[in-house]
Amino acid sequence: MLQSLSGISAVMLRRRRLMGAACAAVLALGMGLPATDTFAASRDKTIIVGLGGAINTLDPLRADYNQTNTIISAVYDTLVTYDEAKMVGSLATEYAYSADAKSITVTLRDGVKFHDGKSLTAKDVAYTLDRLKRIGTGVASLIDGYDSTTVKDDTHFTINLSKSNTLFLPSLSKIYIVNSALVEANKGADEGQAWLQGHDAGSGPYVLGDQSQAVVIDLFPGYWAPEAGRPESIVFRRIDESATRRDELLAGNVDVAFGLADRDAAGMATNPAVKVVPINTSYQADIIFNTNSGPTADPKIRKALRMVYDYAGGLRGIRGSNGKVANGPLPARLDCRPNLPPVKQDLEAAKALLKEAGASSAKLKMSFQPVFELQKQEATLFQSNLREIGIELELEPIAFPNYLASLKDKKTIPQMMLLEDFAQFPDAGVMLVKGYKSDAIGTNRAGYSNPEVDKLLDEALATGDEKKRCDLYSQVQTILDKDSVMIDMYGVYKPAVYRVGTIAELKASMLATPAEPADFRLAKK
Repeated sequence: MLQSLSGISAVMLRRRRLMGAACAAVLALGMGLPATDTFAASRDKTIIVGLGGAINTLDPLRADYNQTNTIISAVYDTLVTYDEAKMVGSLATEYAYSADAKSITVTLRDGVKFHDGKSLTAKDVAYTLDRLKRIGTGVASLIDGYDSTTVKDDTHFTINLSKSNTLFLPSLSKIYIVNSALVEANKGADEGQAWLQGHDAGSGPYVLGDQSQAVVIDLFPGYWAPEAGRPESIVFRRIDESATRRDELLAGNVDVAFGLADRDAAGMATNPAVKVVPINTSYQADIIFNTNSGPTADPKIRKALRMVYDYAGGLRGIRGSNGKVANGPLPARLDCRPNLPPVKQDLEAAKALLKEAGASSAKLKMSFQPVFELQKQEATLFQSNLREIGIELELEPIAFPNYLASLKDKKTIPQMMLLEDFAQFPDAGVMLVKGYKSDAIGTNRAGYSNPEVDKLLDEALATGDEKKRCDLYSQVQTILDKDSVMIDMYGVYKPAVYRVGTIAELKASMLATPAEPADFRLAKK
C-alpha cells in the first residue's frame, strides 16, 4: 500500500537535494534507467501539490478514482485525449469506426518509449485492454463490449467489439496504456494490481519517483512530446483539511492546492502572494437515491425528498456561490442537455407528498465522505432540512473505495449517497450509460432500471449520427428527471489556488479534474 502521510517538510526537500544522485541511482536501477541526477529536482523546479483524500493505488485500472487519476494522468499515456471538448489523437495518430461501429482501426504513433526504454507497440495496447477485461473493475466499465484486439504489426491494430458502441472510442481517453512486459513479469495472482499500487509501467511525461513521505513524480527526459517549462518534479501531499492546505500554501510549503473550501479560497482572494482560480469543470453535487430497494424505491418519496434540500442556502453558505443550482441529472458543462427547470425547496409540498406516500415518519439514512469538509456541511444541512418536516436522517460516513465496492450488488447500494459526480470525459453518454443503464452493475449508483431508458441508450450507442445521438441522450435525461433518481443540487466550480511565481497558470481539465499536473508550467523568473 502507498504511504499516505500528511506532510513533507522542508527538511525532506533539502535531503532530496543532497541525496539527489543517490535517489536517482536507486530509481534507475529499479526501472532500467540511466543512473543520473536527472530526477532529483531543486526546490525552485519542484511543484508541491496539496490535495485531500487517500491515494490507495497508482494502478491505472483505478483511473475512475480522482486521487489516483490526478497523478497517473502524468505518468501514463492514452490513445486519444481531449483538447477542450474536442477529441484528438495522443498515442494514436489515426482511428476510425467500422460502418457498424463494432470495430475500430487504429494507427499507433511510432517511436514512443516506456520509462524503462522499451518501445510501446500495439501488443501493449492489446495487453492493456485484455487485462482490464479480465479484471472487470475500475475503468473496465468504460470499455463494456470489448472483445479482442487484432494486432497487424507494431503500429497497426483493430479493436473488436461484441456490439455496436459509439462511446468506446472516447472512453479510450481514460484507458492508460501499460508496459506489458513489466506488468506481466510482476503479474502475481492479481494481474499485477499489488505491484502497480506503487510501481510505474507508463510512458507519460513523468516517472513515478520517491514515495517515502509523499508521492513524487519526476520529469522523463525521453518523453515523445517534450514541452518547455514543465517542472522537473511534482510532489503530491495528502492534506485532508482545507484550512491546513490554505495555511501550508500561505507558508510556502505548498505551491498548488486543490479542493479548498470556498471560504478558505475567498479569504485568500486579495492576497498578492497567491492566485485563486475558480475552475469550472464538470462537477455536480448530487444525492443519489437507491431506486431499487428501501423507502427511496418509491418515486413519490424521492420526489418529496428533492423538495426538501435548501439549494440556494447550500450554494451560498457552503459553496460561497461558486456554482449554479442544477437543472438536470448531468453537469452543465456537458452537451446534449434538455432545458429542465431546477428543483426548488418547498417543505410544505414535500411534507404533503410524504404523507400521501405513507412515509411521514420514515427513517432515512445517507452516506457521505467525511474526508471532504463541504460534504459534511451539506449532509448536516440536509439532515436539518428533513428535521423541519419531522423526518430523521442518519448520517453514515463512508470511504470512497468502500462506496465503489458497494455498487457491485444492488442489495448493498446505500439508501442515499452524497457525492460530487463528474464525467470521466466530456461526453454525456458516459454518465448516462454507466450511471443509469440497468446492466451497468458497478457504476449504476442508483440501482436504476427502466426498459425505456435502456432502449434509448442502446439506440444511442449504435448510431453514428451525432445529432440523433444527442437527442436520445436528452430524452433519457427528461425521464430521469421525471423519475427523481437523484437530488441534483448544484454544479460547482472547484477553487484551486497557486502561489504567484511558482507556476504560470492553472488550466482546467475534464479528464483529470480539476487540472492535469502534466499541464503545469513553471513561471518565468
